[in-house]
Amino acid sequence: ISKTRLYEGAGGGGEEEAKAARRVLVYILDTSLRLLHPYMPYVTEQLWHHIPRPSATEDQVAHALMLADWPQMDDEVPLTTSEEAVSSFESFQALTRSIRNARAEYNVEPGKRISATIVAKGSLKDEISAEVKSLVALAKLDPEQVIVVEAGSDEAKAAAAVESVQLVVQDGVEAYLPLSGLIDPVKERKRLEKQSEKIEKEIQKLAGR
Repeated sequence: ISKTRLYEGAGGGGEEEAKAARRVLVYILDTSLRLLHPYMPYVTEQLWHHIPRPSATEDQVAHALMLADWPQMDDEVPLTTSEEAVSSFESFQALTRSIRNARAEYNVEPGKRISATIVAKGSLKDEISAEVKSLVALAKLDPEQVIVVEAGSDEAKAAAAVESVQLVVQDGVEAYLPLSGLIDPVKERKRLEKQSEKIEKEIQKLAGR
């Protein structure tokens, strides 16, 4: 997810987007190193000195992780969370997982990029559209042949009419992967024939016992 914001080659390149991603990553790494330090003192100390961090205060003997403040949490104040953001990200994860599972099921070559039409409704469509660069990177999709459309629209009906693999990810999110770009008919026929022969042999073995 962060790569698409940090690297121009991964579809990112926006300065503000990249800065926000860096701030989040540094915060997570800094907090994780502070929590791990009592158990892995030497490694975490070395790593901590290579990340951006606040300057040492006047009352510190040395600017070291072992003297840094321990992450604090007020038990009376709940953690700041967004159920909507969590739900949207879970939907994105499920969509990515479904497409990757379909690639594996149809033995799509790892480096081959495929086309896809994502059908979603309401706010989910907007959330997925905003993360389409990440979806392209994680699911190995062709960026020029990926569209996100509103459920019930003419584009969604057109995608359903094409011979394709339909993935029902969850209520309100579906994906259509055209078979023309997903499999090679000749190779798929040979694979199925070989699989059929193997199963037939297994049946004969079991029948002969």
